[in-house]
Amino acid sequence: MKKYRCLIVDDEDLIIRSLEQFFGFHTDRYELVGKAYSGKEAIDAALQLKPDIILTDIVMPGMNGIEMIDTLKGKLPSTVFIILTAYSDFDYAKQAIRMNVKDYIVKVPLSEDDIFQALDRAAQTLHEIEVKEAELRKLNTSRLENMYRFRRQIVTELLQGDMHPNQLSRHCDDLKVAPDLKEYCCVLIELDDYAGFKKRYDQADQSVIRYGMLNVAEETLGSRGSGFVCEVKDNLIFGIVTLPFMESASRLNAQCMELGRELIDNIQKYMKQIVHVSFSLKHQSWDTMVSAYRKALLQLQDAYYFAGEGQVFVSGPHSAAKPGEGEAQIKEWFQEIIRRLAPETKSEELKGILSRIAFQALEHRIPEQKMTGLINQFMGDIKQKVSVWKLLPEPLLILHEDRIKFDGQWKRVIAYMDECLSQRQAPARSEISKAKQYIEENIALRLTLDEVAEYVSLVPSYFSTLFKKVENENFVDYVNRRKIEKAVALLKEKDYSNLQLSQLVGIQNERYFCTLFKHFFGLPPQKFRKTYL
Repeated sequence: MKKYRCLIVDDEDLIIRSLEQFFGFHTDRYELVGKAYSGKEAIDAALQLKPDIILTDIVMPGMNGIEMIDTLKGKLPSTVFIILTAYSDFDYAKQAIRMNVKDYIVKVPLSEDDIFQALDRAAQTLHEIEVKEAELRKLNTSRLENMYRFRRQIVTELLQGDMHPNQLSRHCDDLKVAPDLKEYCCVLIELDDYAGFKKRYDQADQSVIRYGMLNVAEETLGSRGSGFVCEVKDNLIFGIVTLPFMESASRLNAQCMELGRELIDNIQKYMKQIVHVSFSLKHQSWDTMVSAYRKALLQLQDAYYFAGEGQVFVSGPHSAAKPGEGEAQIKEWFQEIIRRLAPETKSEELKGILSRIAFQALEHRIPEQKMTGLINQFMGDIKQKVSVWKLLPEPLLILHEDRIKFDGQWKRVIAYMDECLSQRQAPARSEISKAKQYIEENIALRLTLDEVAEYVSLVPSYFSTLFKKVENENFVDYVNRRKIEKAVALLKEKDYSNLQLSQLVGIQNERYFCTLFKHFFGLPPQKFRKTYL
C-alpha cells in the first residue's frame, strides 16, 4: 500500500500536537513529514518536502491559509489541500473550496474520524491523478514510439534509394519534420561498444535504452537548433539539425563540436551509454540527404580507433592517407610474424612487430572493414602454422556487424598469439611433465599416444617426437615400463595372480603382460616375486 506524505499547518500548538498524535496511530498509510506554524513557514517547508497532502488552518497571523494555498498551487500542482476551519471561518472555507481545495474539516472539536475520512478522500484523488498521468504517459510514449518507427522506415527507404525525396512531402506531418529542408547538417550517433551492449542487456532492455537515447538526442538537438532524429540501425541514430549560424564554415564546425560534446555528455549522463558523434558538411534540401549521410558515415569511420570515450568528428578531410596506403606494410609485417613462429618462439620476441602494426593502422586510419579482414586472415594463418605442432581452438573471427573497436580486436590478436605460444619457452618441461602425470594417474587404463597428445594439446606426431627427445625413450616403451613397475609395486603389497596384475595395470592380455614383465626384469612375475620379494 502506498504511503502518502503529509504536512500540517496551524498557528495553535494544541491543534498541531493533536494532529501529530493522530498521525502517530496511522503510520502505515500516512506519514507526517513536517509541520509549520504560519503560512510563510509552510511555503518554505512545502517547497523543500514536497508533500502529497497539506492540512492547513485558514486564519493565521501574517499570510493566511488561502494566500498560502494560492502561492503553492502553481508550484506543487500535484499536492492536495485539506483546510481546517472553525465555524466562524466558514466563509473562508467556501472560498478555499472554490479554489479546488479537496476538503475541509471543522477543528472545534477536532474529530479523528473526520480527519481520517478527509485523508482517504485526498488519497483517492491522488491515486486517480496518478492513474490518469500513467495512462497519458503510456499513450504519449506509444505515439512517440510509433513516430520513431515510421521515421526509421521512411528514412531507411530514402537512404537505400527505395523512395525519391519528392515523395517525402506526403509523410512530413506524420513524421513531424519540415517539408522544405533548408540549410542543415546530417548528424550520426553510434554506440561505442555495440557487441558489449548486446551482451550486457537483454532484448527488452536494449529497446528501452535505444528509445531513451532517441529522446535525449532529439531534446539536445532542439536545445541548440531544430531538427529530428531516428534510428537507421540498432546501433546508429541518424539526425538532421539546422543551427543558428551556418554561413561561416569555422563557426559551423565550432557549433557542431559543442553540440556533439553535449550529445555525448547527455546520453552518458541519462542513459549510461558511450557514443561517438559525426557531422556532415552543410547541405540543402532533401535531395542531398543521402550525400550528407554518406559523408557523416565516412567521418564516423575513425570511431573504430577510439574506445571507451566518446569522440566528435566534424567535416573536413577524412584522412591525409591515400587509399591502400599502410596496408601493404601491415601485410608484410603480419607475414614476418608467421615466418618467425616456431615451437621455441617467445611472445616477447614478436611484441615489437605487433606494436608497429598497431601504430601503422592508427596512423593511416586503415578502414574498419579492411583492417578487420587483415586481422582475421592473420589469425587464420597463425592457426595453420601452429597447428603443425600444437592443437589449437579455432580463432574467434571478428564479425564486422558487431562493430568491435580496433582496441578490442587487437586484444584478441594478442590473446590468441599468447595462447598459441603458451608454454613454448620450456615445452619439454611443461607439456611432457603434464603427459607423464596423466600417465601416472591413469596407469590402470589402456593409454594411447593420440589420447595423451590431445590431453596436452599437441599434435600426435609432434608429441611423439618431443617425448622421445625429452625422455630418451619412445612413448609406448615408457608407458609399458611404468605399467610393469607399477605391477612390481603391487607385488610388494600382496600376492596377486598374473591375471589380477595385468588388469590392475591396464594390460588386458595376460600372456602379453608376462612377456613384457620378463622383458624388463628377466623373470616372469611370480618367479620374480619369489626370488626378489
